[in-house]
Amino acid sequence: MKKEVLPEQLNYNKFPGPTFLHFGDQVKSEDGSIIFRLVHNEKEAFNAENFGQRFSELLLKYDFLLGDWSSEQLRIKGFYHDDHQVRKASRWSRIDDYLKEYCAFGCAYFILENPNPVELVFEEGNIPKRRRNRKRPSTKKLDNNRQEQNQSANKDKKLSSKSKIDNTKRTVDDVSFSSRKRRSKQSSLKRKLGVTTAEASSSKSHFTIRKKNADN
Repeated sequence: MKKEVLPEQLNYNKFPGPTFLHFGDQVKSEDGSIIFRLVHNEKEAFNAENFGQRFSELLLKYDFLLGDWSSEQLRIKGFYHDDHQVRKASRWSRIDDYLKEYCAFGCAYFILENPNPVELVFEEGNIPKRRRNRKRPSTKKLDNNRQEQNQSANKDKKLSSKSKIDNTKRTVDDVSFSSRKRRSKQSSLKRKLGVTTAEASSSKSHFTIRKKNADN
């Protein structure tokens, strides 16, 4: 069953713009301050009333406006000339690609040319403040942080292993030095003891025991 849409529900613009008039290939506002030229009108898609309901002053910065009908609702997309330094998807030469990829097959659409695009400047007080969303760190940053952590961990492992090797080397050197020192002490003691025993042996006196004669 087809859903019934009321005329007041078609206007999604909270601040309705001017009323537009259409005659020939010219589309003008009632006060004549805004002028468009109708370049293409497939299946008589353009309707001044519907266009006025969807219009916003933000659209005045574009060189071309593409309006297409989808589910009985009008969508408007802006495009720039090819010489503008903008992304390729927003250039005039990509309108055909947009129609093929994002619009329904065989849909009704129109193209308006804006001969006098305006760069809009808003006062800071009129711009609504938006809450800052906390951006999640990108995968590249996470990968870089992980790589740095791994590198630091590897460096710490290398340093710890090197310190262990140095400590074992020092202990071996200390043991060998202490053993050499102990041996040198023992040899010096032996030498001293050898001298004293020699001296003691040389200093010993020999006694001879004589037998008493019977006459005496």
